[in-house]
Amino acid sequence: MTPQNMPICFIKKTFPEIGEIEYKIVSSRDELEQSMALVYREYLMRGFILPKYYKSGLRITTHHITPGTAAFIALKDKKVVATIILMPDSPLGLPLDMGYKNEADKLRKDRRKICEVGYLSIDSGLFGRGLFSMFNFKKLDFMFTLFKMVFQYAIFHEKFDNMCIVTNPKYMIFKFLPFKAISDVKYYGYDRIVVKKKAAVFKSMDLDHMRKNLEDPHKIAGLRLSVYKIFLGSRIPQDAFKEKYLFSPEDLRYFFVEKSDILKGLKGVEKEHIMAHYKLTEEAFKNILKGRSANE
Repeated sequence: MTPQNMPICFIKKTFPEIGEIEYKIVSSRDELEQSMALVYREYLMRGFILPKYYKSGLRITTHHITPGTAAFIALKDKKVVATIILMPDSPLGLPLDMGYKNEADKLRKDRRKICEVGYLSIDSGLFGRGLFSMFNFKKLDFMFTLFKMVFQYAIFHEKFDNMCIVTNPKYMIFKFLPFKAISDVKYYGYDRIVVKKKAAVFKSMDLDHMRKNLEDPHKIAGLRLSVYKIFLGSRIPQDAFKEKYLFSPEDLRYFFVEKSDILKGLKGVEKEHIMAHYKLTEEAFKNILKGRSANE
């Protein structure tokens, strides 16, 4: 819960094993960089990615630059210890298109406003070696608050129709939510490279149906009443999401030129989409690519 005297940009919760945790939407460059660094470390440790594809120790992808992408974090003593990213569909596509484009295109054909949640990472040292499993209730409780922010942001703030996720079919945390599997299990690696092939399934949640049935959670198929209370029983003030970090032209240079090669790889409609959103002229775009100010 959020006490009246607490700034509404975050939620605080205390856990006996790890102390006080602050949950919030990313609102600064430092928080975003910490989020990217955490994903990089945890993915690298598990063999999901190769360091040669990243020049800065940050997991930066094309989808970070997509307008509307929002990162959510859990902080302990101002250090990011967990993160998850929500990415809206756009001309740049979604990460799930790598293996499930046909399934996603069916939602697009029905003119559904879709988003994907991904890049879920938790500092492996936070709970200790014996408590890392997603089957551990204490860890689930820790993650539920982070998901509550993402969930309510998607339903109420951005009003998405479907939330999609590609996940290990055995992950317990996603069994509590009414995600519906809409694909068979597939095996592939991250970043179009074979590092460790993982079992994964594409799931989708009908947020539009939920919005229309909020007054009667029993009408929300597959959502247990106890889970309804956890994620939707108390509303997070919408002002909590107004602190969302927005890229400046200098941020585009820092993250997508200095720290990665993402901007250089944008072509055609992808490049046009980014230039239009950030109101960049061709000259300004070229200046950023050269590591200079957009106005030089």
